[in-house]
Amino acid sequence: MTAGEIADRFSCSWPTTTRHLRVLEDAGLVRVEQRGRERVYRLDTARLLGVTTSWLRWFRAGRAVPPAAARRRQVTRAHGRRARSRAPR
Repeated sequence: MTAGEIADRFSCSWPTTTRHLRVLEDAGLVRVEQRGRERVYRLDTARLLGVTTSWLRWFRAGRAVPPAAARRRQVTRAHGRRARSRAPR
């Protein structure tokens, strides 16, 4: 689907949709194919399944910190920086 088609489905603006798609693309969850002037987005279902399986495994194990958050903390400590706190949404 193109960004415009996706935006129409979710009643969002095109710029908002493309920003979200860029995040998903950077995470490897969406693949993009250039077709002329259009970019066609396709969900990478194998990658999504792997991520969600890992995430659900974390819940079943009853861990206090999700794997991705734990890795961010390790990287932050290794670089001697404090983690940025995010404003609540």
